[in-house]
Amino acid sequence: MQRDQRSSPSQSTRRGVGNIVCVAIAQAVVAWAATAFAADPPDSLREIVQTCASCHGADGISAIVNTPSLAGQPDIFLQYQLVFIRDGARKVEVMQEFAKKLTDQNIRDLGAYYSSLPPPPALASADNVDAEKATALIVPRHCDSCHKPDFSGQGESARLAGQRPEYLMKALSDFRSGVRRGRGLGAMIEVSVTLHDQDMELIAAYLAGKP
Repeated sequence: MQRDQRSSPSQSTRRGVGNIVCVAIAQAVVAWAATAFAADPPDSLREIVQTCASCHGADGISAIVNTPSLAGQPDIFLQYQLVFIRDGARKVEVMQEFAKKLTDQNIRDLGAYYSSLPPPPALASADNVDAEKATALIVPRHCDSCHKPDFSGQGESARLAGQRPEYLMKALSDFRSGVRRGRGLGAMIEVSVTLHDQDMELIAAYLAGKP
């Protein structure tokens, strides 16, 4: 007589519970990996992050004029910028000597750490910005194709939402003049070359007010 190979209800239940537990554990591991650095930098980064905090803020949110917030920036974008500065392709005088001392592993860890931090909040003073005029400048330039529709950034493209407005304006101005070097240079020159200073100011204020 052939044995019935079908699972009993109790066996099926145990199997189902096991699958649920496995999924829950996997989700918890993914969530931990995404926030592992958010609360506290690893020991290897503590001194480096303390140096960064003097300008970029303890939580990666800058309170200093013309100094960008790093919190919530894409990991790869941060790594590229640090490499460009370290290797002299991007000139940021205040960063030059500091960046020269960074190892490749330091740069990978800094990218992971700052990308794990909550991004800066929307700038409240941007409420009075003419959003219609700003989007009329932004949409034809297809900024969302690289920086995403919500301007949170991705890959090699910076997060623009919530960034300090005077820093955004300086970045646009530097791309327009060719001072700023790095990935996406051709696209950014094309985007910025026809912008007047008042256009840049409007765009920067609009983006700073995005959550």
